[in-house]
Amino acid sequence: MRLIPTARVPEGAELGRDVLIGRADGIPLLRAGVVVTQRFRERLLLSGINAIYVEDDESGGIAPEPIVSDETRAIATRAVANAYQGTQDAITHGTPLGEGTMHALSDVIARILREIEESGGVALALADLASADAYTFQHSIDVTALGLLLGQRLVREQGWVDFDGQRRFNRIDERLSQLGLGLLLHDIGKLAIPISVLNKPGRLSAEEWQMMKAHPRAGVDLLRGDFWSPLVKAVVLRHHERCDGSGYPGGKAGTEIHEMARIAAIADVYDAVTSERVYAPARPACIGVQAIRQGAGTLFDKEITDVFARVVAPFPPGVEIQLADGRRGIVVSVPKQALDRPLVRILEGPGSPCEIDLLRHPGLRIAGWDPVPEAAAAA
Repeated sequence: MRLIPTARVPEGAELGRDVLIGRADGIPLLRAGVVVTQRFRERLLLSGINAIYVEDDESGGIAPEPIVSDETRAIATRAVANAYQGTQDAITHGTPLGEGTMHALSDVIARILREIEESGGVALALADLASADAYTFQHSIDVTALGLLLGQRLVREQGWVDFDGQRRFNRIDERLSQLGLGLLLHDIGKLAIPISVLNKPGRLSAEEWQMMKAHPRAGVDLLRGDFWSPLVKAVVLRHHERCDGSGYPGGKAGTEIHEMARIAAIADVYDAVTSERVYAPARPACIGVQAIRQGAGTLFDKEITDVFARVVAPFPPGVEIQLADGRRGIVVSVPKQALDRPLVRILEGPGSPCEIDLLRHPGLRIAGWDPVPEAAAAA
């Protein structure tokens, strides 16, 4: 299958992946296998779905594997929806979020961690297809999946530093579970912000921006119970802080920001860039990858960004690309040792149809792709 702009989908094409629209029960707008008609295509465009996966002869055998399965995504969507409903009730009554929410979300995190283990630790198809209306739930799930992927690789390779400054390699699963809870709940404070501000398509006023910047503290205020770990609260409070001190709500910098929140910052920005939102269209995975790599050492933690660059593919299987020499094709597969040098099925141009392994042809490059040299990333 391949990912193509919805406006270009021919009538009769078979949908390759489910399309989500933000229902709390996780039921999609259209399911994989549906034959796309003109009416379906128009409805997809009206829903803000600007690209879909289709099955066709040219992309036969290409199978993007999402890091979160459809079953787990549906379960996670229901759990997050319930948590958000509990949050709305807590805001209304001035009470903290209950312990039952923590246990329900912990079960979801355990499922996601198992699937990350089975994926081999590389994100080749991270986000699902979703409309802007689905952003609230799907963003929480995709940020959690990516954050856990980064966190798992980081702690297994480098361990974690305790409050005495000692590097440790024990209790890893416990720490990942706490990281996952913080990631799933990182935006709950936004439920205290008026919808008119959250979904405003244009630029926020100074007053509206101050309201938006208050959501991390509002989120932590909802986690007042002792059963909520300080690690969870650190992720919720600090996921918008930046390593150069330019973030909010506290303008913290460097190691003043908990490592888990530094992980969350990268996962949050990448998913926001690559997701469909009311005020911004989804950008390709390569744009999201470049945004993170270019912020290494300034906005984002350098070590975590290095891990990110080794686990997130800028050109996932099924994505259409153009080589610098003008030939067009589809990404077939991605080598784990060089995520930006995929195997490409050439469909247009000299020699087509054929498949080219970019790993074996160092002189060939993908048009518009800047891998960001190490020196620039560290600046």
